Amino acid sequence: MSKKETAAAFSKHQLAQSNQFSNREKDVLSAILEEGKTYTVLQAKEQLKTYLKKEVI
Repeated sequence: MSKKETAAAFSKHQLAQSNQFSNREKDVLSAILEEGKTYTVLQAKEQLKTYLKKEVI
């Protein structure tokens, strides 16, 4: 199995409680992640990165 297949998945709430993210990042994750879905830490970081790089209009 690859790392991607064995990576643990977490809920939006669990990621928002994680020490791996700053308070600012936790706020953004709470806003952009979907309820009822699970994400690996890598997926959450990718979502965060994508969101923060969006152009502000």
